Amino acid sequence: MKKLILILLLSVAITSCSKEDDNQKQLSGTWILVNVDCFCGFDPAINNNSYKLIFTEGKNELVLENPAEGYSYIAESGTYNYTLDGNVLKVKNLNFTYKIEGENLTLSFVDNPQIADDELDLTYKKG
Repeated sequence: MKKLILILLLSVAITSCSKEDDNQKQLSGTWILVNVDCFCGFDPAINNNSYKLIFTEGKNELVLENPAEGYSYIAESGTYNYTLDGNVLKVKNLNFTYKIEGENLTLSFVDNPQIADDELDLTYKKG
């Protein structure tokens, strides 16, 4: 009986690890911002296509490239660690649900229901 329980626990652990690895593989590479949907102001001089997310395969590392310092949707340009929890991407104390459909990645900020107008949806295309 103990062996059976151990085998079941190991199979669950292996399955959950491979799921996270699969999600990391799907995210790996460069993603270019193509659309922003939010209740926020936009600087018309900034080209959204200059915003990039670069996920490093095999690491929980994300590089953010923003065209203008001081004007970012997730965080300033730099390298950040991230974690995946189901369909939630956690980076720099911010949570985003993510969905990959074909060549598109949509990040939706998990908003605080007590704060009005903090909704943010970012759509990226695989680059």
